Amino acid sequence: MNSTSRLALLDKAVIDIGSGSIRLMIFRTHANFFQPIFNEKVTASLGKGVRQTGLLNPKGVKTAKTAITRFMHIVKARGISDIYAVATAAVRDAKDGAAFLAMIKDSIGLSVRALDGPEEARLSALGVIAGEPLAEGLVADLGGSSLELASIIKGTPRHCNSQALGPLAIITDKGEPLSKMRERMDQVLSPALAKLKTVKPMKLFIVGGAWRSLALVHMELRGYPLRILHNYRMSISEALSLTQLVINQSPASLAKVPGISSKRAAILPHAALLLERLLSLVTIDEVVVSAFGLREGLLFEALPPEAAKRHPVLTSVEAMAHQNWSSPEFGRAVETWLAAVFTHLKSPFDVERTQLLYKVVCQSADIGSRLHPDHRAEIAFDLILFAPFAGISHSERAALALAVFHRYAGPSAPPRVTMLMRLVGEDVRLWATVIGLGLRCAAAVSGRTPDLLARTQLKIVDNTIMLDAQDEESVLLTKIPGRRLADLANALGLKNKFLV
Repeated sequence: MNSTSRLALLDKAVIDIGSGSIRLMIFRTHANFFQPIFNEKVTASLGKGVRQTGLLNPKGVKTAKTAITRFMHIVKARGISDIYAVATAAVRDAKDGAAFLAMIKDSIGLSVRALDGPEEARLSALGVIAGEPLAEGLVADLGGSSLELASIIKGTPRHCNSQALGPLAIITDKGEPLSKMRERMDQVLSPALAKLKTVKPMKLFIVGGAWRSLALVHMELRGYPLRILHNYRMSISEALSLTQLVINQSPASLAKVPGISSKRAAILPHAALLLERLLSLVTIDEVVVSAFGLREGLLFEALPPEAAKRHPVLTSVEAMAHQNWSSPEFGRAVETWLAAVFTHLKSPFDVERTQLLYKVVCQSADIGSRLHPDHRAEIAFDLILFAPFAGISHSERAALALAVFHRYAGPSAPPRVTMLMRLVGEDVRLWATVIGLGLRCAAAVSGRTPDLLARTQLKIVDNTIMLDAQDEESVLLTKIPGRRLADLANALGLKNKFLV
């Protein structure tokens, strides 16, 4: 049995009882790889009226009970035993919150973990770390009733707190002017941020559906070609311009943006105003969207330390390759075999990122092997481009996808050229092309077999790239590997030669 078949992919369920919605997410996991494979949300508005009455919304309680009952049926039918159920601001603030959770326990059999404000903020920050191991700065998670704030310092959440600044808690039915709402926000934010100011975070990681929708508006405005929200970035000037625009837009206008519902559009001006106040009160130079938050933080918190310390893109590509019947042994063999090319090739990324990307792309070397041969290159390109990877930038994602395309298509022109030109420069495109052609050559020489690949050697001497296969292994060096070596040499600007 090889290591591919031993790789464990485990499904885990998270039931998130929020102030606005009840959500079930099922993740397919491998260490710190969290791939959403099921996502269902039911709007319950449990937090509606809590600020005025102190009690959960009665209609919301009935809706929530029905939704959770359905969710548990789904989880049990899928045979999932790892269930993480949490309740947030509305339940912790309501006088009948504990009674509601007891009812869920008695009638449905689900034990729900009630999170206090600092705990919710800490878990949201852990989610951000799970999605970006290098995260350093301020995390702001906007939910239905509350705003969770935390600093990330050297990979650890600090100064975690929660403020009643969500739309259900702060928006009144009186249609108060923006100046009055801004004043109320500042009264809460200023003391909450006082501790955080000493940290002087340079990046603001925004979490939550409302702020992700703001990012969708920004993508639409600038015609951004890659509709992936995780790790989408805005400069401080871009973010401030966006908030001013959205604050003054009608919900009907905002609902025209693809991906934004009318319900979400109704609260976007509030979300924009809150973001604008944060940017005014804290020293920030970049806003980063995190698609990872509380739910991923729950899974990340439960990991053994050695699993949590792995880079998430490496565990992601391992899991993805496993699901596509790829061989991890072949990927490791390719990484060793291409060492001379890696040493010779000038990388557009820094040393640490380059080494990480080499490992990732080599583990992807066989990822399209079982796809339809007429469309293999394009499908493999999209698999990598839109994969649920964490911890990489959009330009790195595009570079990996381009390399995998050339692995199957050779030096042919790639798809989505306009998008690629927006995301990566010529230096990245050349780097990815060479890497892809190197993967293609390795596959041709060895028949995608690690043992055969190890019996040959690729080396670069002066201005020639040479493939050495002495004695009986010279039978591997036929016309097809020769063409693949020539393509690689041309991309590198070198001559090529078989040593037999």
